[in-house]
Amino acid sequence: MLVVAACGGAAGPGGTEAFTPTRASEFVISTGPGGGSDIYARLWIGIMDKGKLTAQPVTPVNKEGGAGAVAFTYVFEKKSDPHYVMVTLNSFWTTIITQKLPYKSTDFTPIANLAQDPFFLWVAADSPIKTAQDFVKAAQEREMTGSGTGAKQEDEVLFRRIQDLAKTKPFKYVPQSGGGAVAAALAGKQGGVEVTVNNPSEGRALMEQGKIRAVCGFIPESPKEGAFKDLPTCKSQGLAIDDYYNVRSVVAAPGLTAAQQTYWIDVFKKVSDSQEWKDFVTKNALTPDFKSGDAFKKLIEDYETIHRDIATKNGWIK
Repeated sequence: MLVVAACGGAAGPGGTEAFTPTRASEFVISTGPGGGSDIYARLWIGIMDKGKLTAQPVTPVNKEGGAGAVAFTYVFEKKSDPHYVMVTLNSFWTTIITQKLPYKSTDFTPIANLAQDPFFLWVAADSPIKTAQDFVKAAQEREMTGSGTGAKQEDEVLFRRIQDLAKTKPFKYVPQSGGGAVAAALAGKQGGVEVTVNNPSEGRALMEQGKIRAVCGFIPESPKEGAFKDLPTCKSQGLAIDDYYNVRSVVAAPGLTAAQQTYWIDVFKKVSDSQEWKDFVTKNALTPDFKSGDAFKKLIEDYETIHRDIATKNGWIK
């Protein structure tokens, strides 16, 4: 549980009175416990709590289901209520688009993007796959079983890109409720899962326990520090994908006032500037990328276009 900084009655945008929450706020999470969104939301709440950044409690609320649709709809229906914020990942676009939900990503109130989260290629610790070349060769010879968060979301998007680029056989894709469940499925080889594309923070704990292994990163350069220091890039091993990331962002219910939006932007800017967040970014190979206002609005619009194109190319929409 956390507490959000009071803004009192100070003047807000345009001379209006600044907003302060009047009750506890919910930080809505679209995936299950242990996934990336869950990890980030709870980390940010902890930072808020330690820094006394808010005057009312903020609590994490997992609303998993429907590849994120349950959470998105829940927050969308809280129109004009500033006591609901939501952590987003790329399913914020893919799910809304492919399920043809009755709203768009641009209908929500943009708060901030905090980082770009890369994808890594993961296998079980005892897998014979040591490099991206090993993986591609195996996937060209037989159907491999991969797993990821949800269906027609960012993980499946990446598996489709690998399939198209490397001319592999189609993957058998097993959807899970979140990145934590994906990593656990790989470690336990549940349902025959033998490869995943988890984000670093989702797989790190099981990697440190010696149960799974990161083969390479879908990133332009190897990390220079942190838990994944010197991990090879997949591109350096012949699998040339280095431009697709999970955004780690925050949006709020539609229809917030400028003062309400500014309140939450200020809170998350302080989170982004905290040493705890900076240390987490380094340890988990993220790219810090704080954006708010028009810059974050443009990111949302750009990702809407990108994922609509991806969904069309994969035949998920017409």
